Amino acid sequence: MTDPVAARRAAIAAEKERLARARERRSSREPAGANGFAQRKWRWLGVNGAEAVDTVLAVLKDLLEAPTLTDGQRDTLNRAATGAPDREALLPAVRAGLATLEPQDVLGHLRALWAVGVRWLNEPGSERCRILCSTAPGIELVNVRHRAISGGPAFSLFATAATRGAIPVPNAHLPHVLPWAPLSVIDDLVDHGGLMAEDRPWEVRDEADALYLRARLAPSSIGSQEAARLGWDDFLRRRAFLGGNTIVRQEPEDVWDLLYDVVADVHLPSLDALDTALPRAQQIELRNLKSGALNGQWAMETVRDKGLWKLMAALWRPTEPVDPTRSDFHALVALRRAYDLIKSGDMAEADRQVEAFLRKRAVDSLPAELMREAYTLAAYVAVAMSAGAGGSAKLALAEEHALKAAETGDATAERNLALVRTWRNTLRNQRGPMTNPFLDLGLDHAAEGWERHCRDLFRRHELAGDQASQARVNQAEDRIHDALRHEAGLDVFFRLPLVRSHYEMPDAVPRQLVPPLEPMARRTPPTSGTDLEAIRARAAVELLDDFRSTAPHLDRHGPTR
Repeated sequence: MTDPVAARRAAIAAEKERLARARERRSSREPAGANGFAQRKWRWLGVNGAEAVDTVLAVLKDLLEAPTLTDGQRDTLNRAATGAPDREALLPAVRAGLATLEPQDVLGHLRALWAVGVRWLNEPGSERCRILCSTAPGIELVNVRHRAISGGPAFSLFATAATRGAIPVPNAHLPHVLPWAPLSVIDDLVDHGGLMAEDRPWEVRDEADALYLRARLAPSSIGSQEAARLGWDDFLRRRAFLGGNTIVRQEPEDVWDLLYDVVADVHLPSLDALDTALPRAQQIELRNLKSGALNGQWAMETVRDKGLWKLMAALWRPTEPVDPTRSDFHALVALRRAYDLIKSGDMAEADRQVEAFLRKRAVDSLPAELMREAYTLAAYVAVAMSAGAGGSAKLALAEEHALKAAETGDATAERNLALVRTWRNTLRNQRGPMTNPFLDLGLDHAAEGWERHCRDLFRRHELAGDQASQARVNQAEDRIHDALRHEAGLDVFFRLPLVRSHYEMPDAVPRQLVPPLEPMARRTPPTSGTDLEAIRARAAVELLDDFRSTAPHLDRHGPTR
């Protein structure tokens, strides 16, 4: 204190408190307490002061009740208790007596001896005892100077428990502590990397702990039934997603809900939320996928992942013809683009796109079923464009393409070929409309709800004052009604696609965006005080190996306490 008056008052108060404690100790001491002569004898054994002597006598009294002592050890303890301690024989007898006690009693006696300054342990043992008797062992251990302190298995585990895993258990001690260590301490080791899967701690634990530790250290070894027993929801949701099963939505939504929304349902507004929820590696993959959609160029690993095709197709809006030979994905996008252009009525751009399929490289490399669809699209575009200049040449080209589509014997392709040949053999002025009215309306062939669509489309054109478009809607509707009144039905129209599934994006799991299986999160609370005390007691028993055989020599003429 900087105030001398306050400092003097505090010193007087402290001295009064010390004197009061001394009087209390003297009044509670037995009449046969050690006198000054006896205290001098004890000082030869490192017991300095009346309080220390009384503590040692209390320990000896407890040890004398141990039934497993030899006659010599009991005699040595008896003589010491009556005021004649043997410097050479006493400490081995005390150690033998302590070894017969329960760990908690050993800890209690060592704490009592340490508190009164009795140092009957060698230097390493004294250092460990100081830590065990500390009220804040974690702070003691975190000190850099104590990081290299060695000890037995229990002391090593105590160091881990006190520092919550910051100081690991040496590998040599793991087999000794894993069978009995509290699960929370094992979790501390797992969290800090002090326990690995190759240590296989589950082999020495009971069934429940073993399953929990496998989920924490070797999650890939867990099956669905085991995960269900653990109630490991993230594992089960991941397994369901990988299996292509529908997952039950959570509130708030997790990464599996968002993956399902973005990848399966192609709900693009959820992209940012998915980006936030994904781990770093998958987050980078998603961002690369989005940046590749600017020009339709992705890494081959991404293109090969069919589970990403729906999302890639939704993000990429090509404005130029797509080269179908670049990959299977690009071929499918090119086919769908040509079909969409036909339905939108942009035959010139559709013609540019189907032209990419007719090059020799594409014909030689693309699958036969895909080329069948491409030839069918090319034939239809030629038919649609035959109404203008060069109509005969266009119909001849349409027949050529339709013939190639029909070469494999597909029934629909053969009907299309027959229609084209009929139109070619019919005088120009006698031909009716050759396009498919469903496609003219922007619908798939024979689409359900086409009448309602016609009404909605007619109203939109009416509101816009577009009478020409209204007339085209009426004409297409009349053609469909007229066809349905005849036996041939809708077969009178050029039909595409031949097989609808050839235009559909595959339903697959996106392997590149699926987060890896992470170990199950910790479920144990911090180590309790009761568990820490139990470990401390075991560590105290280990200190008996550090007991001196003879006491350190102290000045017998030193002042008494």
